[in-house]
Amino acid sequence: MVFVETGCGVSTISLAHAGKDNNARIYSCDINTEKADELTTLSGDKIKNVEFLIGQSLASLEKIAAKHDTINFLFLDSAASAMYTFNEFQTVEKLLKPGSIVLIDNAAIPGERRLLSPVRKGKILVPYLLASPYWEVKGYPDAGDSMVSAIMRDTADYADPAYEDPEYIDHWRRYFAHELK
Repeated sequence: MVFVETGCGVSTISLAHAGKDNNARIYSCDINTEKADELTTLSGDKIKNVEFLIGQSLASLEKIAAKHDTINFLFLDSAASAMYTFNEFQTVEKLLKPGSIVLIDNAAIPGERRLLSPVRKGKILVPYLLASPYWEVKGYPDAGDSMVSAIMRDTADYADPAYEDPEYIDHWRRYFAHELK
């Protein structure tokens, strides 16, 4: 098994523990060397099974993709940018197979957002996953800064064709009704 996180921190300890229980190869991608070093020092043996890749997460994810054909667990928690998070996902999307799990921090199902969190990391990725028939998506608005999880399934039964993101609904009928009066 392969577990990957972008953005090291408290989550790295949990990931290391889960990885140990599953005999997984664990990668933590972070641009901040000092943060990774301090985390390693403070955590001691708790994260000795984690391989840190220091640098831009996109480059680190490409290195992981060159070594493995599957990622079983992907935790996206680096830059507070919707596009960057989406790019991270796209970098390793081909490695996500049925049974793979993606967890996105600072994200929410559209319409379920919390006022306490900007939930911007998932602004593009979450609707993308919701539109896919293969990703079963769940929101956890009360978890930390709000999170979304998705598990890839092997059957195409999960997209909701009636779903519309409330922020992206096309109001063309109302526009034309107003303009044609």
